[in-house]
Amino acid sequence: MADTQVSDTSAGVTFRDSSSSQPLARRSFFGTRSSNTTQPPRRFARLSPFWKALIITSFAINLVLIFVVMLLVGFVAQYFRPLTETVVGTQGFARDNVAELRSVVQGLENATIRTTIPIDQPLDLNGRGVVVPVDQATTVTLVEPVPLTLANADIDLGNGNRLRANNISLALPAGTQLNIALKMDIPLDAVTIPVILSVPIEIPLRDTELGPEFVRLGQLVDRLAGPFGPFLGIEIPEAPPAPRVAPQPAP
Repeated sequence: MADTQVSDTSAGVTFRDSSSSQPLARRSFFGTRSSNTTQPPRRFARLSPFWKALIITSFAINLVLIFVVMLLVGFVAQYFRPLTETVVGTQGFARDNVAELRSVVQGLENATIRTTIPIDQPLDLNGRGVVVPVDQATTVTLVEPVPLTLANADIDLGNGNRLRANNISLALPAGTQLNIALKMDIPLDAVTIPVILSVPIEIPLRDTELGPEFVRLGQLVDRLAGPFGPFLGIEIPEAPPAPRVAPQPAP
């Protein structure tokens, strides 16, 4: 292959191809002048239908995304104030409800059951061996005449006169009061005692089986609401991590 000849003159530059021996172009410092030689056709890379479809699809998706972004920007610009009020209202609503829920849980942890239980139940003492010992002096009043028979009675008639009788019968009239001493054991096997009373009770929930469950409920609420505490403006203490629960095998 022959080398390409290049000539340089004061008027311009000439390029010559060795295969055709014709000047390719003449370019002067003041302009461009074409030669009689025909320029070779330009060649462009041809794309396959797949790449053409991919480019068109990407272009269409970009147009859709730009349109959606413009719609969102216009929507936010038009409804910025209502959206701001909605966000603030939602924040206040969530803050009030979370604070109320935590207050309810704390109230349950410190709650006390106070009530009065009415009792109306007969108490049967049959077969229980209940015996009531009685040992005291008391005064009784006769409700009817009581006959008395006395043997070897010594009667004081007054003024130093005394009367001794081997056998004497008397009758104590009704209404007579007698001072007597009671000393006996009274069995209550055949007695049924009616029990009617009201019993006041006061039970702190923390001392019952519900106490630990309320504590767990409070920790659960703190764990769920803790990440949103800064957003809601509530100071929520850090709760211990939740215990791991082993999966139960299917029956």
